[in-house]
Amino acid sequence: MTANNNYNDGVRETNKTKNRRLILEAGIRVFIDKGVAETTVRDIIRSTGLASGTFYNYFKSKEDVLVAIFDDFAKEAGKNIRIEDTQPNNFEDFLRIKVTRFFKFVSSKPEIYLIMSNNHNLVNNFSINTPQIILEIDYLKEEIKGGIKEGIFPNFDVDFFALVIRPIADAVAQEMITQKKININKYTEKCINFLIRGIGV
Repeated sequence: MTANNNYNDGVRETNKTKNRRLILEAGIRVFIDKGVAETTVRDIIRSTGLASGTFYNYFKSKEDVLVAIFDDFAKEAGKNIRIEDTQPNNFEDFLRIKVTRFFKFVSSKPEIYLIMSNNHNLVNNFSINTPQIILEIDYLKEEIKGGIKEGIFPNFDVDFFALVIRPIADAVAQEMITQKKININKYTEKCINFLIRGIGV
């Protein structure tokens, strides 16, 4: 009986994960195609093939779907840019590793920035701060503070840097994905130059 219950629980969890993914993937497609303002929950549901009741088991509105899309992106991006296998020699080296990994990830999954580019009035890098985005920024701040404490990085205003890095990286990423041939090194250096000048290190 217990084994059967465990099996049923596993099936339910698998279905929940699958349904959530279907809804988010549909949301991405529809937001890019129609724009956030014109998209309705019905549009998203139609694109999933799921029943409307199933949608509301996961999300209350299209805005909830949008936040979840950004949150999942931030979580996956964070995993991709962690510096755990490389020891930077200085702050610029640290930035170059981080930004390069981030832009490589963006180039492989440009959907978030396509949504941003197509919905400037409603979706921008200043207005959406999901729990995971906030967590990733906090993690970045702790990494930088650790580098300062160890004497690898110069001492500067980490909170100010955390405030400016996202809009700058997002703006450069949006420009990057519009190019037919993406030169990650070019846009990495562009982003680093903005950041280094901005904090004066």
